[in-house]
Amino acid sequence: MRESMTGLALSYKVSRDITRYYARTFYFASQILSPRQRRASYALYAFCRAADSAVDEPLSAEPAREIASLRRLVENPSEGAHRYPWGEAWWDTVQVYQIPLSLFHALLNGVEMDLHQGRYQTFSELYLYSYRVASVVGIMMTYVLGFSDERALFHAEQLGVAMQLTNILRDLGEDRQRGRLYLPLEELLQFGYTEEDWARGVRDERFYRLMAFQVTRARTYYKEGMAGVSLLRTPEARLCVRLMGRLYEAILDKLEKEGYPSFSRRVYLTFPEKISRALPELRRELFYSLREETPPWGYRASIGVAVLSFPAAFSLLTGYFSDWYWMDSLFLSLWGVAALLLLGFSWRGLLVGMLGVGVGGLSEAVGIRTGFPFGEYFYTAVLQPQWAGVPLPIALAWGTLVGLGLLIGSRWGRYRRMAGVVALAVGIDVALEPFATEARGYWVWMDGEVPWMNYIGWAFVAGLVGVMSPSLSPPPGVRRLAFLLIGVLGGLLLLVDVTAGLWVEAGISCVLLVGGFFLLSAGMGNFSPPLLSERQS
Repeated sequence: MRESMTGLALSYKVSRDITRYYARTFYFASQILSPRQRRASYALYAFCRAADSAVDEPLSAEPAREIASLRRLVENPSEGAHRYPWGEAWWDTVQVYQIPLSLFHALLNGVEMDLHQGRYQTFSELYLYSYRVASVVGIMMTYVLGFSDERALFHAEQLGVAMQLTNILRDLGEDRQRGRLYLPLEELLQFGYTEEDWARGVRDERFYRLMAFQVTRARTYYKEGMAGVSLLRTPEARLCVRLMGRLYEAILDKLEKEGYPSFSRRVYLTFPEKISRALPELRRELFYSLREETPPWGYRASIGVAVLSFPAAFSLLTGYFSDWYWMDSLFLSLWGVAALLLLGFSWRGLLVGMLGVGVGGLSEAVGIRTGFPFGEYFYTAVLQPQWAGVPLPIALAWGTLVGLGLLIGSRWGRYRRMAGVVALAVGIDVALEPFATEARGYWVWMDGEVPWMNYIGWAFVAGLVGVMSPSLSPPPGVRRLAFLLIGVLGGLLLLVDVTAGLWVEAGISCVLLVGGFFLLSAGMGNFSPPLLSERQS
């Protein structure tokens, strides 16, 4: 069994390397998926790449023989998988996600068309080709991503056609070198553009009108394909498809903007361009998830979080210029209450929140009396109400911060979850300290400077709360709201530090917050079934 597992792991690694080298846009978008879904998508791509390379980059002088070998693999996977370095991963993925083998036969039929058909008379012929080489890949991926309605398969077909049309328009020059013209001949005739013009790479008014017609049609298929995003089960799956669709459609935008230079060079998106296109899709999925998947009370709570951010922003951003201390107490109290409401999705969640508040308040009280473990300090009367010298808004806000971190990381193991919670707690603390000590005077350090032992102490306390806390199993919507709540607080604090010119504090805090979010959120939505070999073992 150990050798089998090692061979399977190596097969998945080979699949990943193939995907990263040949499909940069797809590899970029797939990072949002759970680890199992990513591995499965790489295994599927490895098969598709082998089929495509059999025609475009054959290892021998007989590409038909290579396609026939792949067809034998599909017909008898258990016997032929070991012959390919990615074969075991591919067969494992097919079994786990129950992907119909007929889809792989259709793909091979499609790439085989390139061996004997270099022209397409009508769009109907081109559609069949696009379905076979692209749509079936999207349908395979839909099985991996998970869907709630079989209509998702139709929309995957439409999106696949859209992406294949984009490839055709982008790769006119490369396809011409191979003697292939994928634009329907009857449409060339419609715009008065001839094969001779295509062979010479003519770019004139006829060419621009022809390309504009093709782009418009491709966008129609993108619209139809993206309409099925809501039929996918998880936010990660939906976001992955949103990213793929938007990034590929952005290639059409760039083709138009640069005057369709496809004969001379291949248009692609730079990394900053990918990020700029990805961010709006991230926002769309966030709002969709909150609106459609969060329970009604949770959606109202998310609106409340957004509303709370306004007094918070006002309080923080005017903290250097006014004496509105009461608003600071009000916001910290409201923020803590909102967090407790989220943690109150179950009695365990509420227990975690109260535990955090109690341990945080007790630690503050001990620190004020003894200076351990944070260093010697005292609270002023700025924040009210106070008990035993500790402002209750501070204990409430800090304790629920740790609780929200545990909520986000509820699907990870104990130690990785603790690391994320500690990073978040210390990151917030680093961002808050300059504001709270210099601008608002919440508390005063005896030596005049914040000791590093303060951050080490809070890391210890946050870890202690995490170890003491019971395990949580929150609904996905609750975790996303917790993520949003911490993000709002951390973002506002970083904005204040940057506004005040505290670049070092902002930089350190940003690194900790990003690291904490990564550790805690990487496991969100990991609902994919285990590998077949894992289930058998």
